[in-house]
Amino acid sequence: MSTYENQTGRLAPQSLLQQRYIIAGRAGRGGMGAVYEAVDTRAGNRRVAIKEMSQGHLSEAELAEATARFQHEARLLGSLHHSNLPGVSDAFSERGRSYLVMDFIDGKTLLQLLKELGGRPLPVEQVLNYARQLCDVLSYLHSQRPPIIFRDVKPSNIMITANGHVFLIDFGIARIFKEGQQQDTVFLGSPGYAPPEQHGTSQTNPRSDLYSLGATLYYCLTGKDPYYAEDRFFFPPIRQINPQVPIELDQLVQRLVALDERQRPTSAPEVQQVFIKLSQQAIEPTGGLAAGTAANYVSLASAPTQYSSPAPLPNTLPGQVHPSTAATNIAPTSPVFRQAPPAGPAQYRPKQEFASLWTRPFITLFGLMLVLTIGISLVALNLVNKSDHAVELGLSLLFVLVAAIMGSRIRGIIPRSVLFLSGLAVLVSGFTFAMQTLFDFANLSILSPPLANQLLTGGLAAAAIISLFWLARPFTMVDRVILLVAFGAALVCAFIQYQLNDVNTLGSSEGDIKHTLLIIVLILLTMGTLLATQMERVRKGF
Repeated sequence: MSTYENQTGRLAPQSLLQQRYIIAGRAGRGGMGAVYEAVDTRAGNRRVAIKEMSQGHLSEAELAEATARFQHEARLLGSLHHSNLPGVSDAFSERGRSYLVMDFIDGKTLLQLLKELGGRPLPVEQVLNYARQLCDVLSYLHSQRPPIIFRDVKPSNIMITANGHVFLIDFGIARIFKEGQQQDTVFLGSPGYAPPEQHGTSQTNPRSDLYSLGATLYYCLTGKDPYYAEDRFFFPPIRQINPQVPIELDQLVQRLVALDERQRPTSAPEVQQVFIKLSQQAIEPTGGLAAGTAANYVSLASAPTQYSSPAPLPNTLPGQVHPSTAATNIAPTSPVFRQAPPAGPAQYRPKQEFASLWTRPFITLFGLMLVLTIGISLVALNLVNKSDHAVELGLSLLFVLVAAIMGSRIRGIIPRSVLFLSGLAVLVSGFTFAMQTLFDFANLSILSPPLANQLLTGGLAAAAIISLFWLARPFTMVDRVILLVAFGAALVCAFIQYQLNDVNTLGSSEGDIKHTLLIIVLILLTMGTLLATQMERVRKGF
C-alpha cells in the first residue's frame, strides 16, 4: 500500500514511518499540520500522536520558515515536563516532511465540549477545575528562564480527558519572551482570544496568556464564543448573560480581559489562588456538588477527539451522561451552580450590552445632571439680569468638575488624557466667560470682543474634538453613535455661535441665539463626557 493516499497527500492507514510507527488513521489537525494516531512498535505498541508539518502550497521561503517553527516546537516541547502538557518522545524528517511524536491524548477539545452544549455554559465548578489546571501549566511556562509565552490559549488548543484532566496542546506559535523587545515580529493568534498587544501594540508577555485564558473562560461561562462577537475586544459582564456565576468570578474574568495589560492580574499563580478559593467556597456548602461534577467529568469521553481514532465512537458509554445534559447535573441545593438559562446566538446581543450601561444609579445621576444643567440655566437666564456669561461660566466649571471626578474613577492613560485635555480646553473658555462676566457686572473690560469670541469658541471646539477620541475606545457601535451625536453636535453648535454677535442689534435675537448655543455646547460636552466615562467603566468591567 502506498505511504500517501492518492491526491490528498495524507498518510495512508498502515503506513510505516521510521520503521517504527504504524499509522492507524488521521485524528485531526493542529495549528501547523495534520495529526495522526499511530502505534509505536518499539514501545510495546503504545498509542502515540504524530504531528505532521503541512507543506501544501508553500513557497521555498515559507517552507523554510514553517520548518524552523516546527523544529522550534519540537525542541520546546522536548524540554518541557508538566502533567498538563503532552510528552514529546521523538522528532524526525522523512520523505521531505517533518514529524513530531507525542503522547496520545484520549479526550475532547474544550471547543468540542462547548459546541455539544449548543450555546449553553459549562457548570461553574467544572470551569473552575479547568481554570486551576490551566493556571498551573501557564505558571510553569512563565517560570521558565526566559519565560515561555504560549500566545494561543483557546478552547481548540485545550484537551480534556474523561476524568477532567486538562492538556494544553499545539505550541505552533509559542515563543520565548525576549526582555526589552517592543513588539513581536509576527502577528499571530486567534481573533477573539488574542490580546491587543498581540496585534502589534506592544510585545506579548505572561499577561497576554492571561487575557487569552480570560476569553476562554468567558466562553465557558456564557456559551458565547468571542470569535463571533461584533467587537472581539469587548466582553459584557458574565452575570448579565449567566446570573448563576459568582460575582467574584465575573470580576476576575473582567480583569483578565482588560485591554490595558497593567490592569490584568500580575501572574498565573495569583489567578490560580483565586480559583482555588472560589472552588473551596463552592464545595463547602453542600456535598451534592461533588457527585454532580463527577458525573459531568465522566461525560467528557463520549465522542471522537482531535487525537482519537478516526472510527466513530458511540455518543455515550454505559453509565455515562450525555454532554448535552452535563450542565443539569449540578445539585439543586447549590444556588451558585444552578443551571443557567439557555444562551442565545453566538454573537452578543446589543440590547443586553446597552442595558448594562444604564444601571439604576447611573440613570439617577444622569437624570439629575440633566435637570440641574438645563433647569438652572433656564431659571438664571429668566430671573437674573446679565446672567448669560455667568451661567456659561458655571457650566464650564461643572464640566471641569465632572472630568476631574470621573478621571479618578477610571483607569488607563488614554481615557484620563481625554478627560484632562478636554477639561483644560474648557478651562480656556471658562476663563473667557469669567472675564465677560466681570465686564457685565463691573464694566471692567480685559478682553476685546473678537478675542473673547475666538478664545471661547476655540476652547469649546477643541474640547469637542478631543472628546471624539472616545470613539476609539472598545465600546459598542450603539455607544459610539451616541457619543458621535453628542460631541459632533457640540462641535457644530460651537462653530455656528462663532458667527453670531454677542449683543442684540435692531431688535434681532442673535445674542440670545448665541448664548443658547453656548449653553447647549456645554451641556452636550458635560453629559457626553459623563456617558463616555460610564461606558469606559462598564465596558471594561470596573
